[in-house]
Amino acid sequence: MPTTESRWADSQLIGTRVRSVWQWQLIFTFSVVVITLVVGILDVTLLASTGYLIGVFVIIICSIATLVTPWARVPRHAAFVLPLVDIVAIGFLTLEQPSLGYLWLFPIAWVATYFGTAEIVLSISAVGVMSLADPSRWGFSPEVIVELLIILLALTFLAITIAVGARRTRAFRILARNQAQRLTATVDRVQSAEQRVNSLFDSISVALARVTRGGEIVSANAAYRALYSLDTQDLRFPLGGAVEYSDYRGRALSPSETAIARAGRGEVVENERLWLFDRTGTWRALGLSIRDAAPNSLGQPTAVIELADLTAVAEAQRERPHVTRVVAHELRNPLTVILGHADLLLEGSNLTPGQRDHLDVIESASERMLTLIQGLLAQSTDAEDHRATFDAAHLVEASIAAFEPAASASALAIDPVVAGPLPVDGDEFRLRQVVDNIMSNAIKYSDRGTLRVTAGLDDDGCVVISVADEGIGMTPEDVERVFTPYFRAQNAQEGSAQGTGLGMGITRDIVEAHGGSIAVESALGRGTTVTVRLPAAGREEGGER
Repeated sequence: MPTTESRWADSQLIGTRVRSVWQWQLIFTFSVVVITLVVGILDVTLLASTGYLIGVFVIIICSIATLVTPWARVPRHAAFVLPLVDIVAIGFLTLEQPSLGYLWLFPIAWVATYFGTAEIVLSISAVGVMSLADPSRWGFSPEVIVELLIILLALTFLAITIAVGARRTRAFRILARNQAQRLTATVDRVQSAEQRVNSLFDSISVALARVTRGGEIVSANAAYRALYSLDTQDLRFPLGGAVEYSDYRGRALSPSETAIARAGRGEVVENERLWLFDRTGTWRALGLSIRDAAPNSLGQPTAVIELADLTAVAEAQRERPHVTRVVAHELRNPLTVILGHADLLLEGSNLTPGQRDHLDVIESASERMLTLIQGLLAQSTDAEDHRATFDAAHLVEASIAAFEPAASASALAIDPVVAGPLPVDGDEFRLRQVVDNIMSNAIKYSDRGTLRVTAGLDDDGCVVISVADEGIGMTPEDVERVFTPYFRAQNAQEGSAQGTGLGMGITRDIVEAHGGSIAVESALGRGTTVTVRLPAAGREEGGER
């Protein structure tokens, strides 16, 4: 059964044959028509000759038959009739004007291009016969013989040259078609193998990514793409929201400290702990490993990033202090009771020496256990304290660096003015959420202009962080309700930016939990300014530093 490729090739050949029949016959007819017009201008009497008129009439009838014949449904060699008829017609033309014998070049070239040796011999023989159609040449004078030899030898040489060239062209065309088919089959096999490899790559639960020395992701499996919310069509453009941290709710890593940047520098890492706050708002503990890999197709060195999900282990470690505190608290009460009753028994006077020794052992062991429990309670309490003194200037600069790609994508310029250091006593992770949320809103609701970010100390010694945009702004009524849960301004709802209306309320709660305040100033169509005031480290709220 013929394949799809073979049927397509056959249809291409049939189409080519039909076009060649029309092309050769119509070019020949056009040449005869032009010659007839010139002859009519130079020698009108030639047009009245019987032989010339018969030749032109035969050529015209042959051309009409060429156009109406369904060549795609007739045998290939049936078209050989056309150049033979043209040779005969040219013979009639030469009866009146022998110089028109040059037109035999057209049918001979046609036959040599598309037919075999037998057709060439038959065509040249037909030319020889038609050359002798004039009775005046039947005497075979030396001039006639020489002229006939010149015509036949010239046409034979032309036919051989064209036939050899056409045969080579056909051979090259067949070779090219076969090579194209083999190349197509090879590409299909490579694509199929690539799909199988990609399927296997995506089925691995460990997040894997291959990175060039320039920090560009060459490939990443499904686990890595989901972890960092990468665009499956173009790995260079993350969908946003995934931020790497040095520790749980700790310091956000700068762009130069991320796993991709380290892999791009050629660092080798083995089982290093990395924290990721993903797009869904979930903390993930990851085991980071970076290893050298084979060069890519361009010969560039690459590295493989491997991220094992250790969230369950990390959560168990985080829950351990709480569990320890609960268990220790529950054990302390009965131990206190035991110690109390042991003391009461030791105060009695009717105990034997052996009984007193046993009570001393019980009391001593209970006191030792109570000391251990109190130590565990102290450790578990310290483990849950996330407040520390940090530099808010560094926090703001890290947030700006993280949002610069998003601002550039929205054609926004960031104008930072950060005067540090700005020591703040609080939860650095929560306050980074505050700045990130304000920056995100400023970019989300702006489509032009400059984002001005300032951070410094005011006259009262408070740390002041301000983000001003030139975006869509809000009405005074919307400003009054901006901290209301699930509230979104009317122009924000009508726009394409997505949101839940919870961010600003959460932001205010975090700021107020740190003893600070947040204010929003906005004008419709003129932008919004959000200002956060926080007590500086070492300064009580309302007092001096």
